[in-house]
Amino acid sequence: MTIQGATRPETSEWRDGLVLDEPPPLPPSEGAAGLVANAIPMLGSLGSVAYVATAQPGRGGLIASGMFLVSSVGFVVANGWRQRSQRVETAHRSRSRYFAYLDHLRGVVRAAAAEQRAVSETARPDPTALAVLLAVDTGPWPDTEEDGLVARFGRADGPAALSVRRASSGPLADADLLLVAAADRFVATHAVLADLPVEVRLDEVRAVEVLGPGPEARAVVRAVVAGLCFGYAPSRLRVVVAADAARVAEWEWAKWLPHTAGMPSDAVGPVRLISASEDSVTQWLDAEPPRPGRHTVLVWDRDGEPDADLEASLGGAAVTVLAVGTSPVGGRRGLALRVGPEGGRLEATGRSDLPALFRPDRLTVAEAEAVARRLAGRQRRAAGPGRTGAGALDAPTLLGLGDVDRLDLPALWAPRPRASRLRATLGTAPDAAPVVLDLKQPAEGGSGPHGLLIGATGSGKSELLRTLVLSLVAQHGPDVLNLVLVDFKGGATFAGLSELPHVSALITNLAAELTLVERMEAALTGEIVRRQELLRAAGNLTSIVDYDAQRGDRDPLPDLLVICDEFSELLTARPELVDLFVQIGRVGRSLGIHLLLASQRLEEGRLRGLDSHLSYRIGLRTFSASESRAVLGVPDAAELPSVPGVGYLKTGPTEMERFTAAYVSGPVSRPRRAVPVASVLPFTAAPVVVAAPAVADAAAEQDRPALLDAVAVAMAGRGRPAHRVWLPPLDLPASLDALLPDLAVVPGVGLTSVDARARGVLRVPVGLLDRPLEQRRDTLVLDLAGAGGHVGIVGGPRSGRSTLAKTLVCSLALTATPREVQVYVLDFGGGSFGDLADLPHVSGVATRGQGDVVARVVAEVVGILRSREEHFRAHGIADIDSYRLRRAAGDPGDGYGDVVLVVDGWGTVRSDFEALEPVLQDLAGRGLTYGVHLVATAARWLDFRTQLKDLLGTRVELRLGDPSESEIDRRLATSVPSGRPGRGLATTRHHLLGALPRIDGGTDPATTADGVADLVARVRAGWGAAPAPRLRLLPELVTVDELGAQVPGDPRVLLGLDETRLGPVGPDLRTEPHLYLFGESGSGKTTVLRTYAAQVLRRKAPEQAQLVLIDPRRALLGEVPAEYLTGYWTTGAQIADEVSALAAYLQTRLPGPDVTPEQLRARSWWRGPDVFVLVDDYDLVTGGSGTPLAPLVPLLGQAGDVGLHLVLARRSGGAARALYDPVIQTLRDCAAPGLVLSGSPDEGALVGSVRPQQRVPGRGTLVARSVGTQVVQIAVASIERPAAG
Repeated sequence: MTIQGATRPETSEWRDGLVLDEPPPLPPSEGAAGLVANAIPMLGSLGSVAYVATAQPGRGGLIASGMFLVSSVGFVVANGWRQRSQRVETAHRSRSRYFAYLDHLRGVVRAAAAEQRAVSETARPDPTALAVLLAVDTGPWPDTEEDGLVARFGRADGPAALSVRRASSGPLADADLLLVAAADRFVATHAVLADLPVEVRLDEVRAVEVLGPGPEARAVVRAVVAGLCFGYAPSRLRVVVAADAARVAEWEWAKWLPHTAGMPSDAVGPVRLISASEDSVTQWLDAEPPRPGRHTVLVWDRDGEPDADLEASLGGAAVTVLAVGTSPVGGRRGLALRVGPEGGRLEATGRSDLPALFRPDRLTVAEAEAVARRLAGRQRRAAGPGRTGAGALDAPTLLGLGDVDRLDLPALWAPRPRASRLRATLGTAPDAAPVVLDLKQPAEGGSGPHGLLIGATGSGKSELLRTLVLSLVAQHGPDVLNLVLVDFKGGATFAGLSELPHVSALITNLAAELTLVERMEAALTGEIVRRQELLRAAGNLTSIVDYDAQRGDRDPLPDLLVICDEFSELLTARPELVDLFVQIGRVGRSLGIHLLLASQRLEEGRLRGLDSHLSYRIGLRTFSASESRAVLGVPDAAELPSVPGVGYLKTGPTEMERFTAAYVSGPVSRPRRAVPVASVLPFTAAPVVVAAPAVADAAAEQDRPALLDAVAVAMAGRGRPAHRVWLPPLDLPASLDALLPDLAVVPGVGLTSVDARARGVLRVPVGLLDRPLEQRRDTLVLDLAGAGGHVGIVGGPRSGRSTLAKTLVCSLALTATPREVQVYVLDFGGGSFGDLADLPHVSGVATRGQGDVVARVVAEVVGILRSREEHFRAHGIADIDSYRLRRAAGDPGDGYGDVVLVVDGWGTVRSDFEALEPVLQDLAGRGLTYGVHLVATAARWLDFRTQLKDLLGTRVELRLGDPSESEIDRRLATSVPSGRPGRGLATTRHHLLGALPRIDGGTDPATTADGVADLVARVRAGWGAAPAPRLRLLPELVTVDELGAQVPGDPRVLLGLDETRLGPVGPDLRTEPHLYLFGESGSGKTTVLRTYAAQVLRRKAPEQAQLVLIDPRRALLGEVPAEYLTGYWTTGAQIADEVSALAAYLQTRLPGPDVTPEQLRARSWWRGPDVFVLVDDYDLVTGGSGTPLAPLVPLLGQAGDVGLHLVLARRSGGAARALYDPVIQTLRDCAAPGLVLSGSPDEGALVGSVRPQQRVPGRGTLVARSVGTQVVQIAVASIERPAAG
């Protein structure tokens, strides 16, 4: 320790103990080293003396040498004296400084001791002085910060609060023993203080036995009980006395103690808990349930131990037995005090903190009764208005509710002048006067409009908020005051208040779903805007005060109190929300919006200018003095006791009032009625019994509802309901019957919504749209009639996009007839649309595994689009609106209305049906003009190509896997909750929730399948007419006879049916003389050749057509009549020879120089049949030496001139290499039609961009200039299925 100036430090600086600086050591002695250091110069001088004596013989030399010798000896002596004097002086100065240092510390220690003694005597006064103190102090019990129960038993020497100890010392050999002894005496003198109170925490011991002679022991116990009752209110301490019949009179004085008042009552008030019967004591302990924070002291002045029942009642941790006499209390011994006339001794096992010897406190019966009577007077003053019993607040009386069982709401809510409005009673002041908070602005005489409430955990913050709400609703009807209650966590603070008609919004559990914070911000902003518009509409009024004064017949505009609990954590999660609070603080006073922010802690840095708008502050117990200063400007709130509800109300720069809040969460007490008596009754410790009406027992009182709940139930449904600022979040999806409430069966229309049809059959409701800023919820309607006719629905996995698409289809079925709308579905989302196949409006559903059906659906819609284009041109129809009007007037048109193609899973189109993507994109580009709509769902917007995405005029974005990919608003997309199918964003940037495709009122997504089945059945039953045209599929078996019957006289070689029109298709020999095809084994290659041959035979006579069959496997043996068969070649040598001869013959048909133009045009320069060369299994014909058909290659390009037709079939395996074969390459160069039957897609593109794929036998893709690319089903020449190829 070092002394800093002359100012004595405050004792608070030494709370961690005082450590004495180490005494300075003695100055070191030079010893022999100093002597040698002084002798060395003298030795040098002796040498000089010898030199002089020898160098100058005679008297002069002797004199000179003598002088040198004297001066040397004198120097040594003088230097030694000087060093000794300096060492003594240094030691003296060190001792003086250290003694001054100890004297300074002595003042510090004595001041600390005086402070310690003053604090001890103030907290635990001498029992003999209690009566005098109570005569001076007329206020209620002081609040204490102690969590336990501390009792004073007497005085003893005790350790000083400011501990003093020496610092670690150095070697003892160097120490100044005088200073060391002084430091030791200082430590020993100030380590112990005399006559300090001996204190014991009773909540830490189960029993205290005061042993000794009876009168001495009772005097000590009386002093202990009196001190406890002086220091702790009845809400913290209950005293029960059990004494033998012979000794109970010794405790008669305790009847005046408020702490002995029990819950049962007799004729003179609460029963006194003083009895000679153990049974009575047991009943008292069991009758009243334990209260948090209250301890029971049982004074046991009986012989023997408690019985088993009493032991069971004493089992609680909040009971301490204070035994009197010489008999220990069984196994409950915790602390023993042996007292006698001279003093006392404490006996406590394992308690080193208590002194062994002490001087016990004593009180006589008269002194104890004086203290008890003074405490009774304190109890009456503390009860005051609004209090009953042992200090408990009578909340109904305090809040002006009266008899809660018979609330007179018209009287409570009677109109009152504005000056007396918005006054909330919080509780009572120390003098029992009500503490009232006026929420009006200072211009109206109030302390509002905005405030701050801070209270640590357990300080009663939530209870105070409930008290505030109850006080306000008890005085104001819902047409005068509305409430917005916000709880960032859980919602327990405002539990049960939703029934109040005053509540405009109850917003809870924001911490679990932070997305609701933005919704709350929008709702409160919308309320600000709504109130501003009301004032503007009323004549540009400036405030709600003017509105009330000039309201007239207009609707009332109530004041709005916004209470936000745990706002500090709310701002931590959403710091930008402080701007909304600042806005309310700025404009709230004129709009009648009041803001109360509550939290456990206060971080001023987050308020960012909000604190200047908070005109009143409420501080309950805080965690630290700094928080108290931040709220109240003083540290007092940090020093409040741990009793819930105690706090300070600050309404101005200097006005601060302490209060105890009313308790409204306890059971409602029945009104007390006076019991008439005939005479004055004695007040004794024993119960006073007179005939009186029966009183409800305590158990019945405990079963009554809480005061707050009882008032909320009584007010539910009464008065004008508050304007709804906050609608429930979009949690449960609605069903379609909730969006179309007027569903009914209309003749000729079926089950439909008349209102929806009046708005337009293509305006379909599909969900709910949340508009918190406008404080309403709208129906999400998709308009397919205009530019938004194509719909894009995008959402991540399990986001509900397939369900929303189903909802759209079902909504169309409920607003339009099957004549007006037809729906085709490509179901790539897992088969969820299968249950809609029986809907009258659905023409067809294709799944991912039905590749042919998928292609057929697309072809059907494309065919409808093409035929409608032709229909519009043929009938002069300008646009789709005109077409719809014609259809409504009875014109059948082309047999279709608006056609909707639903593609559920666009990513599958790109991955598995790549060839269909450009077709669908072209359909989207042209479709809206002709009433063809595309509804596509995808997992990402990137699944759509840019050209198609631009065509999707109506977009619905559900929860995305990566919100940063949002096309609507990336920030808002992050706020769409996950795990909530159907939640998403509309293009208006509002949150939406898709409806369920059902009309049975169900909202459980798990039972959607049952709801869809019910909807389909009801729609079918309501329609009762022909459904929409069904999807026509390519048959797996078509005969040549059926083709001829469809188009008799067609000059083409009809091979089968095309997928688009389901009409005959085949090459025209005049423009497409050749054909080549690929297919795997069993795909129908030979069937194609057989059908081709059959069609040639049907259309031409033998003199017009001759066939050459190259058939290595002899699959066509016997298929062609002899009169048509020119050659049937099977071996390689034969084929080479015959083909060369055939080529030579055909060379003769080439036109010569003498052929005229007329002959060329009529092809009349030669006569004879056309030659049809049909090659099966071309891969078996070719060999290592080349193709035997090479002689025909030069003639293929002049087939029309020489009458040559080549039909070539090859296996698809290895076909990619065969494309470079001279014959096939020439056919490709001549743009001959190509047919790709079933095969492996790994072979790549074989004809154009067409790859093989697995198909049924006889089905393939025909690529020709005349028909484009078409899926066809090859016909067979007989009814039997085609043979394996």
